[in-house]
Amino acid sequence: MALKLSELKGYDIAATDGSLGKVSNLFFDDHTWSVRYLVVDTGWLFGRKVLISPQSIAGVNIGGASVAVEMTRQQVEDAPGVETDRPVSRQEEVALHGHYGWQPYWEVYPAGVMGAPAVPLSEDVLPGHDAPPSRVREEAEGRGDPNLRSADEVEGYDIQATDGEIGHVEDFMVDEIAWVIRYFVVDTRNWLPGGRKVLISPASASDITWADRSASVTLTREQVKNSPAYDPDRSGLLTRDVEAALHDHYALKYYWM
Repeated sequence: MALKLSELKGYDIAATDGSLGKVSNLFFDDHTWSVRYLVVDTGWLFGRKVLISPQSIAGVNIGGASVAVEMTRQQVEDAPGVETDRPVSRQEEVALHGHYGWQPYWEVYPAGVMGAPAVPLSEDVLPGHDAPPSRVREEAEGRGDPNLRSADEVEGYDIQATDGEIGHVEDFMVDEIAWVIRYFVVDTRNWLPGGRKVLISPASASDITWADRSASVTLTREQVKNSPAYDPDRSGLLTRDVEAALHDHYALKYYWM
């Protein structure tokens, strides 16, 4: 199941001894689509933004719009500072992981940050990316992880089907258990009458051009047009029945199997 990022933004981050602030963004790995960090906008630290790894998350309360984390306010106050409006350097990540005792995800690439694999443990990468993980690891050791992306940065990217443009990324559906981005929410208003919203899995991506802010998918316009209905105004989680219908329509393997 998955939760809209636009809903997750604003969720309270509840430490063991009080609130840390509100979720304002997230960073994800553009090979595995694993969520690496939640960006939290604090109020009590003079508006400082901090990064929280899903390794610290104890649970998500959908009804209460909160995320419980196993850390204290003092730990966060004493944590090394990170500038979230620019690429996060490896040095900053090493300092953060050392401070909190998080397992360095770059040492177990491409495993998921929750300790369970987000994708099979192999040298494979998701469609649309051809850089071998060994090279990615080598690049990441010297500077910031080149695969770490801001969700806010990717919003607005154009999505191209095999036979034409279908719209742009408006939102994301985030698996709040495995902490993986499961779907793009694509706004098709400039193509389909009425501006219907559709869900596209990153597994359908064939090429992502970060410099051009665009992505291509191995789908036709007709496939997207006839995809199962999705109600973007419905609150809460995306149900497994809707996901199964989507996967069947696009001939994708059930990730939950």
